[in-house]
Parts: sequence; structure tokens; C-alpha cells
Amino acid sequence: NDSAPAAYFSDEGSNISLDLQSGNPMQIWIDYNGEEKLLNVTLAPIRVSKPNRPLLSTPLDLSQILLDTMHVGFSASTGILTSNQYILGWSFSRIGEAQNLDISKLPILPPPPSLTPSASFSPFAPPPEKAKEKGRGPIIIVFPIVAVFAVALITISGAIYIVQKKKYEELYEDWESEYGPQRFSYKDLYKATKGFKELIGKGGFGKVYKGVLSTSGLPIAVKKISHDSEQWMKEFVSEIVSMGALRHRNLVQLHGYCRRKQELLLVYNYMHNK
Repeated sequence: NDSAPAAYFSDEGSNISLDLQSGNPMQIWIDYNGEEKLLNVTLAPIRVSKPNRPLLSTPLDLSQILLDTMHVGFSASTGILTSNQYILGWSFSRIGEAQNLDISKLPILPPPPSLTPSASFSPFAPPPEKAKEKGRGPIIIVFPIVAVFAVALITISGAIYIVQKKKYEELYEDWESEYGPQRFSYKDLYKATKGFKELIGKGGFGKVYKGVLSTSGLPIAVKKISHDSEQWMKEFVSEIVSMGALRHRNLVQLHGYCRRKQELLLVYNYMHNK
């Protein structure tokens, strides 16, 4: 919604620029006023008290986003550069100002890659002279390699996640909630049938596969039916769930169903003569 170059305002009102690549610790305050619906962001060096004037001040209505129970987290991006970013400390308050940080109790940053393992690195003191002299070579050589592997790993992981998600993707609508716990997940049925590999029958309504539920060890028969009518699917689900409550020695027991794309899967007891 809004952005500005890294800077802070002095008591006299001067705009003082900050270099985010300096490696020097900084403080940031994020204040939201629910009555005024105003979000303020203030930035300053670690030992400078909170400036009176924020760097960013943006009207924003968060009433539909902020819930009674939420998780709080952090994210960051660096653009084309590779860097390490650390949160040394933070405080939070729902009402009024958050507690100030005790700078003397903040943790020590781990040593940059250019330093020896035994070297210490304090975020509140200038880096050792040796690090300044020798740091440039390893940073230029190592960081691009790490970045390439990181990007490749993230890309591969993301692709695998998307493929897996698509593989087990299901349809679920509000009207199904009234039918209770008789719905199976497609992932469970896929694993139970080992990928729908053992075909035991087929007919006008679809194919039937043998499987075993991993949770109970119960042998099941899964019938896959395809249909492109949403109304037909809704009516059919309503009927089969009603049938699921029936018990008769001449009826194969129906345990439940699953919906995925334009497929309906019915889960029955497995009959040993197929």
C-alpha cells in the first residue's frame, strides 16, 4: 500500500537516511490504531529512541483481518541480493505502547561467513578490521552458489508440493456438512487402493477397485463414478448417505463417499468373491 526509502526523522525534523546493507542493527515500530484505522511504521538505529514522526503513516482497516486468536510471525525479502536477516528481540502489546527492548540483553549475532568460526561478532560494535579486509572474497564467491542451490531447492520443493496438492485435490461444499463424518479424503482412498491399481469390476456407473483402509485394516471396494452435473452429484450424495444408514444382510455395507473434480467415489465393504 505504501513504501519509502529507509530513513528516520530526528527531533529537529531532519530526514536521515539509513543503509540497510550496513549490517548495523535497527529498530522498527509498527503501531495500529483501530479507532482511527491508521497504521504507522517507524524506523531508527538501535540506540536511537523512537522518533516522534513515523516513516510511513497509512490509513488501513484491519478489522476484517485481526481475529481474537492469531499467530504472529515475520517475513522478509532481499530482492536480487543474498543476505542474512536476524530478529534480535521483539515485544507486542494489544493495548497501548509495547514494552521497550533492553538492548544490553539482546543476543549476539552469529559470525558472518567471512569470519573464522572462533571469531565473535557483536551487533553493537564495529566489525573486526580483518573481517573488513578479507570478507569481500568469500562473500562474492560463496553467496551466489548458496543462492543458486537455495533457489533450485525451493523451486523443486514448490513443484513437488503443487503436484502433490493437485494429486489429492478435492471438492467440498457447505451442503455436505449436514451429512456428518461419512466423507473420506481422496488421499486416504488413493493410498488404500495403492493408486487405484487393483481393478475388480466395472459397469455402466464406473469402475470398482479393491483397497484396505490403513486406519482400521478393513478391506474395502471403491467405486469411481464420473458425472458433470452438480445437481446430480448433490442429489446422489444425499441418497447414498441415506443408504449408508441402512443395515440389511442382502445389502453391501456403504461406509461413505468422496468427491474430487467431477468424480464421486463410493466406499463399500469388500466382498471376497468380488
